[in-house]
Amino acid sequence: VELRAAVAMTASARWCLKAALDRRETRGIHVRDDVPRSDPAFSHRLLVGGFDQVRTRAETVSAEVAA
Repeated sequence: VELRAAVAMTASARWCLKAALDRRETRGIHVRDDVPRSDPAFSHRLLVGGFDQVRTRAETVSAEVAA
């Protein structure tokens, strides 16, 4: 694997982990044993970014997108 590809894969894995840890419900592939179902109150996207310091930010989605 080339260095650039390895860096991209590492960044993607870190973003997925951060999103999974910050998600407070089960949604998609982020399944939590303590909260096994989705909750409409959490209908938002988690935007993830950063490299050295990975961060998340919630973004409200419209009812059409959430459905």
